[in-house]
Amino acid sequence: MTKNQSLFFRVLLFLAGAGIVLLSFFLITAGKELTQIDMFIWVYIGIIYLVFWTPFFFSYITIGNFSAKIPRISLVWLGIVLYTAASVVLIALLANNIIAFNAAVIAAAVLLFIFALDVYFAFFTSEYVTNVAKEEKVKLQYISEIKTRAQIVSLSVKNLPARYENENKILVSAFEEIKYISPAPGGEDLELKIISALNKILELCNAVSGGGAPSGLDSAARELQMLVKERKLLRN
Repeated sequence: MTKNQSLFFRVLLFLAGAGIVLLSFFLITAGKELTQIDMFIWVYIGIIYLVFWTPFFFSYITIGNFSAKIPRISLVWLGIVLYTAASVVLIALLANNIIAFNAAVIAAAVLLFIFALDVYFAFFTSEYVTNVAKEEKVKLQYISEIKTRAQIVSLSVKNLPARYENENKILVSAFEEIKYISPAPGGEDLELKIISALNKILELCNAVSGGGAPSGLDSAARELQMLVKERKLLRN
């Protein structure tokens, strides 16, 4: 079933249920003069019906993000169950004249407000948390890539000829500092530059291993060292 077909089917179900509520209203109240309490109860039943349909129209669960979206839909359904139970009790108390009409109206408004808060926290607050988690994942991904790439490059650096002793010392020092890099706000640009610098050094080291004598290894090593030191200055 496509997204549009699913929406169309939900709309049909919603209208069918609304029709049943309206039919019940007309059949039960036919020929009866409705009191203020009767009107309130029927309006309240309509609100309960709308509340029941909240997750069907405001959730957007897909197979790809099911695990991320299921906590919020669970919170909404919990709110629906509690709201419906409290509303049924409220209607019963009002119908049996146990509580005053004005008190029932205030209680109904409070219950609806609490449910609205539940929906807000379920859909919007969890969306913010999800976005933050995604951002943190990206940050960790860059750092993980840097550390993995540094280990690969370090193997090539160990095989450099003796004439590259100075470059070797600089790079070994940079690799050691990379081990202690941790996530920090605003570090993504530097992290990408470090990854680029490591790739460049790896190419130069491979060229040396192939018998070449490429220029620029010293400057590339110093550039990496500078970038790593600059990145380490960033803290959470």
